Amino acid sequence: HDGKPLPPYLPGQYLTFQLRVPGADKPVVRCYSLSDSPAEAYRVTVKKVLPGPDAPDAPPGLCSTYFNDHVQVGDILDVKAPSGHFVLSTTKTTPVVLIGGGIGITPVLSMLNAVCESGLKREVWFFLGVRDGTEHLMRDQLRRIQREYENIQVRVCYSRPAGGDVQGRDYDYEGFVGVDLFKELLPSNNYEFYVCGPPPM
Repeated sequence: HDGKPLPPYLPGQYLTFQLRVPGADKPVVRCYSLSDSPAEAYRVTVKKVLPGPDAPDAPPGLCSTYFNDHVQVGDILDVKAPSGHFVLSTTKTTPVVLIGGGIGITPVLSMLNAVCESGLKREVWFFLGVRDGTEHLMRDQLRRIQREYENIQVRVCYSRPAGGDVQGRDYDYEGFVGVDLFKELLPSNNYEFYVCGPPPM
């Protein structure tokens, strides 16, 4: 907006938004992870939070609804510079395991994209755990990465596959991302682990 370049960021960092949501008494503050590799633009990926099955009459998420239903191209938002310490070093070449659960995919996806764009052949295992295909974010992008980068292994777990979900096409394993799966797949324990997911994970 002011014509200056955007502050740089590290893969895994987040933006803090101060939102003027219609109907709210005062500005609402929310943090959203940057979901792409560091570049000349910022990308956040905001999942619209709907009422859960245990509270069907509850209102949908205040800020996620605002982003998904009201924010338009050209709107001006108040955003602090990127921050956060959950970051992947862009200078190391040691093997890493990136683990995302649900919308927790966003910071580890930023890390994954940064490795892809670095040109380094850093060994990466990327695990995503979701309930079923309706929650499988960035499906096409992850498939493309799996095809194009021999140093990156992508594995997707559905804890409760839906009727139309097909193992081998939509997901790799039924169940949860966890230690048993790591013991089965990882060739050693010589990895740095980065995890972002819900509390049970």
